[in-house]
Amino acid sequence: MNLKRGKVLVGAVVAISMGSFAVPFANATAFTGTTAPRTPYIQIAEEEHIELKEKTENKVNELGEKTENKANEIGERTEDKAHELKSDAVAVPNAVHAEHEEHEAREAASEASEPGEEHGGIRHDIKEKTERHVDEMGHEMKGAANAVESEHEAHEMNDR
Repeated sequence: MNLKRGKVLVGAVVAISMGSFAVPFANATAFTGTTAPRTPYIQIAEEEHIELKEKTENKVNELGEKTENKANEIGERTEDKAHELKSDAVAVPNAVHAEHEEHEAREAASEASEPGEEHGGIRHDIKEKTERHVDEMGHEMKGAANAVESEHEAHEMNDR
């Protein structure tokens, strides 16, 4: 008999505990699927919210387009500058080579008019050293232009 009383007591405690959840609160309303009545203030707030949301979306789209246009413009200017630098780097060695050829032609013409002078001397050694240095600088510039172009190509590959 003692076992029955224990079970009844436990059952009563559980029933009281669960029953307290089943009792509705005084101010609580059950959800029936209907919405609360709309007041003019709620309507105004919703309209302002929708208007603000549309303005924000438009502004974000506008800024996105401006940013994209600016990025394209900067990309085009960068490409133009890279091509310009490459053209300059190629032109410098060619100009040095042309100047050297003109110099050699002038010396050959002056030797023909003055057969006793040799093609040499300190002045000629200095000119040769200078031309060598200019050629080296031209090659460095050409290398720099190639570096700019390779950097640009790497940048283009990263964008894709």
